[in-house]
Amino acid sequence: MTHLILAGFMGTGKSTVGRALAEQLRLPFVDSDERIEAVAAKPISQIFADDGEEAFRALETRVLASLLKEESSVLALGGGTLVSAENLALAKRAGPIICLKADPHTIYQRVKAQAGQRPLLKVAEPLAKIRELLETRQSSYAQADAQVNTTGLEPDEVVEQVMDWLNRVHVDLGERSYDLQIQEGCHAWVGPLLAKLPDRVSSAVLISNRDIDRSYGDAIRTSLEGAGIPHHTLLVPAGERYKSLETASRLYGDLIQRKVDRKAVILALGGGVIGDLAGFVASTYLRGVRFTQLPTSLLAQVDSSIGGKVGVNHALGKNMIGAFLQPQFVLIDPNTLATLPIRELRSGIAEIIKHGVIWDEDFFAYLEGHVESILRLDPQSMKHIIRRSCQIKAHVVEEDEQESGLRAILNFGHTAAHAVETYTSYERYTHGEAVAIGMVIAARIAHSMNMLRAEPVHRLIRLLERFGLPTHLPKADPGVLMSLMDSDKKAIAGTVRFILPTKIGRVEIANNVPRDILRRAIKESIEI
Repeated sequence: MTHLILAGFMGTGKSTVGRALAEQLRLPFVDSDERIEAVAAKPISQIFADDGEEAFRALETRVLASLLKEESSVLALGGGTLVSAENLALAKRAGPIICLKADPHTIYQRVKAQAGQRPLLKVAEPLAKIRELLETRQSSYAQADAQVNTTGLEPDEVVEQVMDWLNRVHVDLGERSYDLQIQEGCHAWVGPLLAKLPDRVSSAVLISNRDIDRSYGDAIRTSLEGAGIPHHTLLVPAGERYKSLETASRLYGDLIQRKVDRKAVILALGGGVIGDLAGFVASTYLRGVRFTQLPTSLLAQVDSSIGGKVGVNHALGKNMIGAFLQPQFVLIDPNTLATLPIRELRSGIAEIIKHGVIWDEDFFAYLEGHVESILRLDPQSMKHIIRRSCQIKAHVVEEDEQESGLRAILNFGHTAAHAVETYTSYERYTHGEAVAIGMVIAARIAHSMNMLRAEPVHRLIRLLERFGLPTHLPKADPGVLMSLMDSDKKAIAGTVRFILPTKIGRVEIANNVPRDILRRAIKESIEI
């Protein structure tokens, strides 16, 4: 189950804020200290007095492990819970952790009336003790996913900040910064958000395909009309083969005929194909107009809608023609996933797994522990994996917007994946399925080069297969696949670049993969 975990020192508002959050999220609220007292059948102060702090901490760990196996909840932890490395690992694999903070004086004012009931504050100078404990616990609290300072705030203001963090990811790129909003029903915000842009919007052009437009287009058009923004809808056929210069050319013609000007905004409503195509058209029409991303597939929500890479395919390679254009904003409505075919859902999950491998082992472990809830589209699990994936990609993009260094790690699995897609004419595999195979090939290369132990390779393969993703190719010619990799757009001076894992959560860029090791990794990934 996915839990929203509130951590932090005593007196920071975990219980009060937690109950309010639970009401908003329609989840039960659980206080771990209350559960500990129920299990022990006596107050915590008595546990300390009778058994000592060491016994209390052992009980705390047992209760935490038990609570995290229960149904999703808003869970408030005791102030010292996360000091234990074991507890911290358990919590990070169960859901997002929000640490509530306050300055020592505020904490003292909030707890001084009950100081006698708090074992750790039964000292001559409780304020000094608070400062000491805060210093000791700082490194543990810093491991939380987010920090909210409650000093001077009312509980409802703290709740607002936590909800904002849950629903929004900021991509900090200076003048090109933008927000990703993750919220059910957020398509209704399109018109008001466009109306707030600093430069007036003359019109909006919605680019989508017929099926997606039928499901979600009316809500967007209604929002645009409510904001008084003139709009057009342009539909393109569904499928990767239409992400082409030919389709882009037809869209240019439609825009010219409708006299769409430079103050217009193009809205990309759909999956990765629509986002890449519409973004490419926006980046080149009239030398560039603004655009927004309204991704409806999981793959687009966690990957292609973030970072500004737009483009089209060529017969000789995927995404060989493209540009960088950051969106004005991205609106992610998790409700769109309810109509997504299971194969497309799994395709997005492959990219989410990729984010765990390249950046965050705890997130990878979370995925391992939540396969069933993710596949049944549990709302809390889905919002967590979407948000965490967006956070990871946003952080990488912020560090390296135009892929001059760090951003290359996002291509883990993609060198082989693009070759597989081209080899099969984009018809046999979805992009995510090809990435799944590509990640396995890259992991096998890393193992053969003594960069990665065997266990993480097996761990990756097991997780992919649990989600129903392919880990092997049918009969294929390794030599042809290697030739296609040589022509990949990321090859430098004829040298194929691979992103290779050294452990779950860390990868390195490799430009020197021996040809025999590459061939062997491909052969090992071909079904017998």
